[in-house]
Amino acid sequence: MSMFSTPGASRLLIVIASLWMSTVSVATPEGETLVRQADEARGGGIPGLIWDVRAVTSGADSDTLPEHRLRVKAAEAASLAEVLEPANSRGSKMLQVERNMWMTKPGLRKPVAISPRLRLTGQAAVGDIAATNYAKDYEATYLREERCGERLCHVLDLVARTKRTTYDRITYWIDTERGTAVKADFLSPSGKRLKSARFEYGNVVELDGRSIPFISRMSISDALSDSRTELEYSRIQIEPVAASEFDVANLQ
Repeated sequence: MSMFSTPGASRLLIVIASLWMSTVSVATPEGETLVRQADEARGGGIPGLIWDVRAVTSGADSDTLPEHRLRVKAAEAASLAEVLEPANSRGSKMLQVERNMWMTKPGLRKPVAISPRLRLTGQAAVGDIAATNYAKDYEATYLREERCGERLCHVLDLVARTKRTTYDRITYWIDTERGTAVKADFLSPSGKRLKSARFEYGNVVELDGRSIPFISRMSISDALSDSRTELEYSRIQIEPVAASEFDVANLQ
């Protein structure tokens, strides 16, 4: 008779297996916590923040797309982006509050509700310019740990909680050491890759006595062409932003 065929041995194996499964569960990082930390390095959840974004498109159709420059103000779950260049779009504004977004421009009588999926320029959507709040907008599932270039990354599957998000689904790579997003694949609901993005963090901000790496570049590439849009972030300032800035009644 096998030593593992006795009732006592069987119970022992069950206990060992249960303990092992419990250990695996504890060792797996919590997806929402990882995403929330990564959001902070892209403006999410910070009480008051102002920065400039320069958007340049290369590849397909780049000759017809002028350089864009915007000033963005953000606080917690709201952000306001104003177009500074090109001249024919100067003064246009895009307001995001929670999952709602509006746009106005000179000559428009009142703000118009828009989707964060609306194309701003090239491969950049309006939602890419706003402060990132993936922890609230997406349900995060931890997939695995793997190498991402020279970095070791947590890999997560993010599924949109509503249709009022920039993307339906995202595969997200987060640096295990720094807690910042390294790259992302933006997917259709069925899992087809539409666009990819890579992130760099050459900026640093001070918040509550902490030095936080802050995004300096986001490169968004189309999956089916050579079109790519570079978003460059500069003039980062941590400072209070009045709540009235995020009131749609004041958008004009």
